[in-house]
Amino acid sequence: MGLNGIVIAAFCLFGSVSGALAAQTAGELAAAFCQTRVADDEAGVRDLLTPSLRDAVTEAERRNDAIAKAVPDEKPPFGDGIPYQSYPDVAPVCEPGAVTDADGRTLVEVSYKFPHSPEADWTDRLAVLSAPEGWLVDDILYERTAGETEEVTLRTVLESAFNE
Repeated sequence: MGLNGIVIAAFCLFGSVSGALAAQTAGELAAAFCQTRVADDEAGVRDLLTPSLRDAVTEAERRNDAIAKAVPDEKPPFGDGIPYQSYPDVAPVCEPGAVTDADGRTLVEVSYKFPHSPEADWTDRLAVLSAPEGWLVDDILYERTAGETEEVTLRTVLESAFNE
């Protein structure tokens, strides 16, 4: 099944991006995640998160809003929104990739592509969990840039954003 078939199957499985339900496989989850990212649909992304990650996002937003109200002339830590991917640019193509098990967790690659600027492409990894309701995203591991030695994830960014 090609990428279009995966996206169509994910759309049929989930009904709509914003009304998404948990996926039955890690690959289906990655396809649904890609669909929400290309559509820049934050509500759809939230539907694909584990309750604990959703709670962490909600808490970060609450703290971000408090800072924005207290210091309206300065940009708060998440002034550009929650970083569900390594870079803020909305890629026109997102493709689910390999599913691997590493260090006791299941990871699924998601590759963001710019057909007219392939040098801007990148690949993140979703840390996913199988829950009773299906597969859900529990964290996002950002692509490492040259020289980075520590793994940067959505959870670490949410936690460290307010430590300054």
